[in-house]
Amino acid sequence: MLSSLHIENVALIKENTLLFGGGFTVLTGETGAGKSIIIDALSLLCGARSDKELIRTGESYAYVEGCFEGFDGDTAEKLSALGASPDEDGLLFLSRRVSADGRSTARIGDRQVPSSRLRTVAELLLNIHGQQDTLLLADKTRHLPLIDSYAGTGALLAEYGAVYERYVSTAKEIEKEKAAAADSAFRREMIEYKLGSLKKAHLKPGEEEELLRDRKRLRAAEKIASGASGAYGLLYEEDGSAGERVYDAISALSPLKDALPETEELLSRLESIKCEIEDIADTLKRFAETDADTAASQLDEVETRLYTISELKRRFGTDYEGLLSAYKGLQAELEGIETSGERIEQLEAELAKTREEMLARAEALSAARKSAAKRLEESVKESLSQLDMPSVGFRVEFTRIQPRADGCDEAEILISPNAGEEPKPLSKIASGGELARIMLAFKTALAEAENTPVLVFDEIDTGISGSTAQKTGLSLKRLSARAGTQVLCVTHSAQIAALADTHLLVSKREEGGRTKSFVRALDSAGRVEEIARIIGGVNVGEATLRAAEELIKDAKELV
Repeated sequence: MLSSLHIENVALIKENTLLFGGGFTVLTGETGAGKSIIIDALSLLCGARSDKELIRTGESYAYVEGCFEGFDGDTAEKLSALGASPDEDGLLFLSRRVSADGRSTARIGDRQVPSSRLRTVAELLLNIHGQQDTLLLADKTRHLPLIDSYAGTGALLAEYGAVYERYVSTAKEIEKEKAAAADSAFRREMIEYKLGSLKKAHLKPGEEEELLRDRKRLRAAEKIASGASGAYGLLYEEDGSAGERVYDAISALSPLKDALPETEELLSRLESIKCEIEDIADTLKRFAETDADTAASQLDEVETRLYTISELKRRFGTDYEGLLSAYKGLQAELEGIETSGERIEQLEAELAKTREEMLARAEALSAARKSAAKRLEESVKESLSQLDMPSVGFRVEFTRIQPRADGCDEAEILISPNAGEEPKPLSKIASGGELARIMLAFKTALAEAENTPVLVFDEIDTGISGSTAQKTGLSLKRLSARAGTQVLCVTHSAQIAALADTHLLVSKREEGGRTKSFVRALDSAGRVEEIARIIGGVNVGEATLRAAEELIKDAKELV
């Protein structure tokens, strides 16, 4: 249950802490006193979109904190799975702070969490039903989700949804493959044309770099021959060359080996130098013998090859490595075109198998919905009979449709306001008061199915009065007791207010030139005065007070 709600700087409320008891709690007050602010604060706590317009004028933030306690085993287990376990005292605090700059901070206990996590946790604890929800009941597109909620088809719906997504994805892939196949003749011709030029070129990894090195060498062939020839002469061929001088040094040192043992190591080193000079000289001789005409011919071949590569790079708009990648990619694409027919056959076989599985899961989902709808019909009829609508016929009508994300069903609620009349769409028959009572009947059924600890109703008494209002109050009272649910209700009805276990009064007054809203719990005398105000309006006399006392007394006897 929600044991307390602390509010700071929300609209007209500067600061207020509301304490709630178990069972059935009502909030009353004059129009404009700020009852809707309580609903706004609870919505904020439930992770609703933060709106800085909620912040009290002149303040820098709005803050709401709720304290929950008394969780049953199932709810505690679900909270634990979300990392939101109660503290050692069995309390769970949820809070939300909205700053004037639009930033929002959500907390579970003392840990900051995303607003989405706060919303997920709050959905396990609190369900708010506003007037807009009643109006939306007339929209038949909302009927199937209501039935799913009652039936608890979440797991079946998720299983079906996964197969449906796979079916849609495979169907899209088939369309893509077929579109590609339709264009395959032209595409094949283009690929083969491009591949032809790349095949003819016989490109090899690293070839362009090697060609660029060769071109640089061949362009300098004459310079290389001249330089190599001069170096060759200095090292080996000319009189007094380095090779000749090293040879003479060896000849001079050789007789000294016996007298000077260190000479042995020096002679070995000189022999190595002599061999190195001869090897370098041989290489230089080859460079020096380069024929200018042969070099020119080789350069022409290299330039022609580089031009071919350059043209391919320009045509394909890439570098040399890109040409090699393009060749592999075009080959793979051509192979894909050649095997596209086989791929389409495989995908169509897969689609047929997936469709069969999808329809089987849709059938299981539909059966669960229809079975639940029968139970729902009986539950709602029973509740409506207690809400002064004993003759109303209530039926859920299913229509089979093509598979979509939520199954193969459409559902619409039909009612017949009077006995003997043919059921017709809810949107065309029900009045505002009837819609409110039908929604309450739904909530009663859902409370038993979902086991939501706290239900909040914002003016569920719209369009009803007198004995019907009293019966609505009794239904709320029974809901809080029978389903083990705490029920909070904003009401203008004296009959409903008289049935409350806890009565909170919302009022406003001016302090320091500013209007403030306040919420306080009423004692027995306060309840009589407030219910008398609801009955009599501005002028509350002794007769009205006695009527209020009688209404409270009668309410106790009705329960």
